[in-house]
Amino acid sequence: MTEYYEEKPVQIVVNGRAAITLMTHAEDPRMLVFGALFTERVVENIADIESVVADDTQVSVATKNPYTILLSRKTVLAGCGGASSFLDSGKLGGVTEKIPVSAEAVEAAKAKVPASAWFAGGLFTPAGECLYTAEDISSQNVFDQLIGSALNDGVDLTETFAVLNGNCVVETMRKAVIAKIPVVAVCGALTAAAKKTADEAGLRLA
Repeated sequence: MTEYYEEKPVQIVVNGRAAITLMTHAEDPRMLVFGALFTERVVENIADIESVVADDTQVSVATKNPYTILLSRKTVLAGCGGASSFLDSGKLGGVTEKIPVSAEAVEAAKAKVPASAWFAGGLFTPAGECLYTAEDISSQNVFDQLIGSALNDGVDLTETFAVLNGNCVVETMRKAVIAKIPVVAVCGALTAAAKKTADEAGLRLA
């Protein structure tokens, strides 16, 4: 009998206003929501969030600024939620590799990312220590989960690197650049737009 991968909608409500609906495989969507709010620039850090109430289909977030609403700044979408616009990579800012990441650390990290029928990824220290892993139905969700977990724990994302098992599109790379992750290893296909975004920001593809 065929086993089907679970996919469910999770609506993000910001200060009482429906903002985004994401399709996800994550059992606990909170880290995904934290990452999505950060990479969509709704919040600048976890301290901007006053409270979170979550269930299976909705995550309600109250921010310290009650007038915060979702103003879509998405670029080119290859997944669910939000409105599409054209990529302006010049507004993303640059990325600096403060602590060098060796090729040996990257290769060792690749073995620590779980196998997945869909997408999986990991966030690592420059020495290759695994901080978090995530699995989901899109590479964008994987990065939002990793970024959200780091924000929740106060991890400096500029002193990490990421590994993605699966294909990488420009929207995923945009999230990495916004989070200032300096090195990303993609174990799969990479779109030309994703590579261009990385190159222009100074993000190193390992």
